[in-house]
Amino acid sequence: MKKVTMGLLAVAAVTLMACDQSADEQAADTPDVEENIAGEDAALEGDAADMGAAMEAAEASCKAAADALAVWVGKSWADAEETVRAGEGVATIRVFGPGDAVTMDFRADRLNVELGEGRNIVRIFCG
Repeated sequence: MKKVTMGLLAVAAVTLMACDQSADEQAADTPDVEENIAGEDAALEGDAADMGAAMEAAEASCKAAADALAVWVGKSWADAEETVRAGEGVATIRVFGPGDAVTMDFRADRLNVELGEGRNIVRIFCG
């Protein structure tokens, strides 16, 4: 029994020595919180800038497509549909007519084709 107790005490002592670190060692192992926060803030600002640039590019691309497709205003959607849907630089296309329910959300990269009563194109715009 005495040998078992001594063995357990030896194991406990070794474990405590392995876990014991000086304050300097602990400080060296612990990252500086202020540096982490500053780094995270910089990363978020970079992500926001990248996202802003991407949205501006998408908006410009949609605007260019809307301007190019403006020649179809006043013409039949049946005649223009293939050309409009094949257009480049547009993430999504939404076609709606009088009385259709549409969401009010703004998406700079979405091309909207508004149709009149006779299914003629009234307006092509982004949003």
